[in-house]
Amino acid sequence: MIALHQFEISPYCDKIRRVLNVKRQPYTAVEVPLTRASSIARKNPARKLPFLEHDGAIVADSTDIAHYLERTFPEPPLVPKDPRLAGLCHVLEDWADESLYFYEMRLRFGEAKNAARWIPELLKHDPPIARALLPLFIPRQLGGVLSRQGVGRKSKAQVLVDVERHVDALDGLLSAGDWLVGPTLTLADISVFAELSCIDGTPEGSTRIDARPRVRGWLERVDAATRAS
Repeated sequence: MIALHQFEISPYCDKIRRVLNVKRQPYTAVEVPLTRASSIARKNPARKLPFLEHDGAIVADSTDIAHYLERTFPEPPLVPKDPRLAGLCHVLEDWADESLYFYEMRLRFGEAKNAARWIPELLKHDPPIARALLPLFIPRQLGGVLSRQGVGRKSKAQVLVDVERHVDALDGLLSAGDWLVGPTLTLADISVFAELSCIDGTPEGSTRIDARPRVRGWLERVDAATRAS
């Protein structure tokens, strides 16, 4: 049996849930409330979510988990056999994980109106006192992360210019077909979807996605192909 230890709201956790759905592998989701994040280290020394338990093994980091699942449950394949396409798949997954992630965090939690919507989602598995107190501290904590990474030091206008460029890049990639890499769904689609759907959960993001019908249609295709049946 597979146990997925997760923050439900995390795009990295959504990525792995969707990989498991595509692989048709049953799993148990083990939600870790934010106030119990320190307990992660007992099973995962890397102190990160998601992590997977399977047949006595612990696998951490969403990319490592995805490739573990690809090796363990190879059908249907999500990493192309062609070396060039496999390389492009990797580059797009890494772009999603290491760049788009910080834009979705900035838009969801770095803008006051959006944070008022998303912080309750982040804390919904925590006790009432935490849900009352932590919203006072979370924006500052995440703001520090974003500032060190760099996106947090940009103005909102600059961030939105960057988001426009990212969505335009996707629109250009999709001009060649229904999927980002080759003729079928791949890990690249799932990884980028997980981050872009979070950006789409903000008014600033959804407006820009709606202006690009190819990108909106791709989001709908990936969601339909990867949601739980």
